[in-house]
Amino acid sequence: MQTVVDICTEKWRAGLDGDARRLFHGRGHCYAGLEHLVVNWYPPYLQLIVYHDEPELDALRKLVASLLEAGPGVVGVVVQFRQGRRTRSEVWHGNVPDEHVVSEAGCRFFIRPKHNQNVGLFMDMAHVRQALSPTMMGANVLNLFAYTCAFSVAAIAQGARQVVNNDMSRPALQLGERNHVLNGHELRRVRMVPHNLFKSWWKIRQLGPYDVVIIDPPTNQRGSFVAEKSYGQILQRLGEFTSPGGRVVACLNSPFLGPDFLNNQMARWCPQARWEKTYAPHPDFPERFAERGLKVLEFGYPGNRQGGPDR
Repeated sequence: MQTVVDICTEKWRAGLDGDARRLFHGRGHCYAGLEHLVVNWYPPYLQLIVYHDEPELDALRKLVASLLEAGPGVVGVVVQFRQGRRTRSEVWHGNVPDEHVVSEAGCRFFIRPKHNQNVGLFMDMAHVRQALSPTMMGANVLNLFAYTCAFSVAAIAQGARQVVNNDMSRPALQLGERNHVLNGHELRRVRMVPHNLFKSWWKIRQLGPYDVVIIDPPTNQRGSFVAEKSYGQILQRLGEFTSPGGRVVACLNSPFLGPDFLNNQMARWCPQARWEKTYAPHPDFPERFAERGLKVLEFGYPGNRQGGPDR
């Protein structure tokens, strides 16, 4: 466990600018024997995530004690245990609030550090949000599978004219709206579409065309999204609502579908789009096996828009 403390300490000493960060990413299989462990920093709180059916609690307690000694002003520690589909969170030090505000590149977000599974901000996309900044000024942006609207908050902060956020989860979008309010954004520039995407194409078209389209779906959500079937249904519609010269950012976080999946899907369903960039993993999320990790590709869309049938 000393490796974990060393890596976390090195990042703390380097200075994190007060932003939320992943301090240790064992899930990327870069550290033998530590594949089950993740450490997140939501200043001034630490979150440890343990993916193990039978975790070694004594070793984990020693690790927490070492991190408390090394960390700059840690006032609370929450440990989340993920055992298959079962998830539970326990506060091991101090008082950790149900809701907390963190920062990322000048933007602020609500998170729920004791919430099961996702706290409300996917930090592995932080570098993509910042890299898109030059394309956002004056843009009309479509944010599909928006969750709590982190891409939307960044886009408005970067000068987007409007962002349309689509997600089936109304509570997630409501938190996204609160994120915009937290950042002092004009809500008239933010539209929420809390519906099943595959039954709402007319609404998506109505609010377009879009200069930037972000597609960041769940890995596999039974009943709503299965990548092998569903991704193509989105890509074949791009011509209906993407502006000529627009950008399409396609994401996929599946360990079972390799880096060629998105390129092959785009070539089949939207051949006029052209690959322009593949994003490397965020530096805080190193991956030994790149084909298993998060894939993010950017495409240019040069063609003219075409109408299409409702489905």
